[in-house]
Amino acid sequence: MMRRAGVFLVLGTLSGAMTELAVFYRPFHLLAIFAGVWVVGAGWIGRRADAPEAAAVHAAAFLTGMVCAFYLTVLGLTSDLRGTLWVFWLAVALTGGPLLGLAGHLTRRADAWAGLAAAGLAGLLVAEAVRLLLGYSTQYRLGYALFNLAGAVLVLGWLPRGARRTAVAAFLPALAVGVVLFITIPVLVYGGSHLPFQVR
Repeated sequence: MMRRAGVFLVLGTLSGAMTELAVFYRPFHLLAIFAGVWVVGAGWIGRRADAPEAAAVHAAAFLTGMVCAFYLTVLGLTSDLRGTLWVFWLAVALTGGPLLGLAGHLTRRADAWAGLAAAGLAGLLVAEAVRLLLGYSTQYRLGYALFNLAGAVLVLGWLPRGARRTAVAAFLPALAVGVVLFITIPVLVYGGSHLPFQVR
């Protein structure tokens, strides 16, 4: 398990470094604040794991590598770690990574838990697609939104037939939770500057 965790840490490190470099080369700058890669990547890693423990560790390793490499690349390019923002995103990786990995692992089952997990992942992806379409004027936003929508279809497609009814029933509540998250996090972290409307 730990050897594979090292592999995913390296993959996350490469992804994080490339993400920060992409900030300077449009049209890829939205990758810096794009959760779709986190959800699809960590969910897929969790699904491929042999056990729930491995799913949690591997997904956390991937996202931790991403965050650390991202901010180390920022430091190398600008000599600025952007305050303590890196601490927040590292905490998100260490807590959200295991949850996303476990959710991905649950989609292998044919029960209600699998449907709930897939609905949760798909709800996050669709909620961010909405945020991208409403909150950004870049001409490339449609591409990012389509990535997330394709990711949601992929996640739901992971499910065995026995879990699909639960996923359909739970999707709208999961989408609502995702919308709340994508409103709350920008307000807490960025003061609302990443919202499609003005927060006072």
